[in-house]
Amino acid sequence: MADELRSRIKLVSSAAAISRRDLLGGALATGAVLGSGSRVFAQANADWQDGAPPEWNRVLAAARSEGQVNVAGFPTLAVQMSAAFKRDTGVRLNFLGGSTSEQSVRFEAEARAKNVTIDAVLSGGWELMMMRDNLLEPILPQLMLPGVAPQNFRDGKYKFFDNAGQYLLLGADYVFGWLVVNTDVVKPDEIKTWKDLLDPKYRGKIAAHDPRFPGSGQGVSNWFYRAFGLEFIKDLYLGQQVKLSVDYRALMEGVVRGTAPILIGGVQSEVERFRANFKNIGVVLPEDAPGYLASGFSVIKQARGVPHPNAAKVFANWYVSKPGQEVYESVMLEVSRRSDVNTGVPSYLVPRSGIEYIDNDTEEVFFQRFGMLKTITDALGQR
Repeated sequence: MADELRSRIKLVSSAAAISRRDLLGGALATGAVLGSGSRVFAQANADWQDGAPPEWNRVLAAARSEGQVNVAGFPTLAVQMSAAFKRDTGVRLNFLGGSTSEQSVRFEAEARAKNVTIDAVLSGGWELMMMRDNLLEPILPQLMLPGVAPQNFRDGKYKFFDNAGQYLLLGADYVFGWLVVNTDVVKPDEIKTWKDLLDPKYRGKIAAHDPRFPGSGQGVSNWFYRAFGLEFIKDLYLGQQVKLSVDYRALMEGVVRGTAPILIGGVQSEVERFRANFKNIGVVLPEDAPGYLASGFSVIKQARGVPHPNAAKVFANWYVSKPGQEVYESVMLEVSRRSDVNTGVPSYLVPRSGIEYIDNDTEEVFFQRFGMLKTITDALGQR
């Protein structure tokens, strides 16, 4: 049994590593063909432009004359997004994959040097400081099509990271902050509240993405700080001897093996990859704080002075259209804010009516985050 488990884990991890290597190795993807996993989106989606104003035809023609648009984002989007955008617009999308943190550094450096090569970036909200320095081009005035008007989105409105409601537009808004458990070791109904994790029987059995480094661990720890306070964080991470790692795949392997059968800060792409191969993985949303709202890598923004302004405008409209959001949601497993998109994202990621989630994606929280992170990392120390 142990040998079989090791073989299956190795097979899942090897397949994931090959996929990631292929994507990162081809950091610039152009006009690729949609894979079989996206058959539902393989046909052209002409109706996303229905009711377009006359100005749209001029912009689209100019975009086709420019010939291309350069977009940076999470690497797994490269193949499907490039193909779908070309299919729907006739414009080539050069997708820049790789580390999103490195992309953000490059994006800001180019904007400050007024030597911009990237037309649009899909990531988190880290560019808020650029907005304050007047380095970002507003997204809101570029949205021209009836199909991307506010009534097409949840609650009948756009959601922006910035208070001005202009610059950093969220494509997705999903529930994060849940537990992953090995159901052979921990019964999901044993954990009804987050404070149940402080039970001595769980000491040494919990793993988490390290909150001292960028990633899901920081978002979760900030949420814990706001929901329960610093003492809870110390009691949990220190008192329960939580095992910390920045390797999402290794964290899931620990759950499956039972060496760390409870996981905080797992990401849905890895959770679902392993759930497809193992039946002993459960997701728990404790009743006292069933997750918080996160935007993932879905926030679109542009610097001032982009090289292909018309193609950039076309991309902004397409990205928040139904076909654009179908691609994004299906690949990233992040729930689109569009009310007409449903690609079968797991239910634990979908915001539920009647629950007031803590919202991590606001300008206020972003600028408070630095102080909270310092407090948290100082409390956890150099372990």
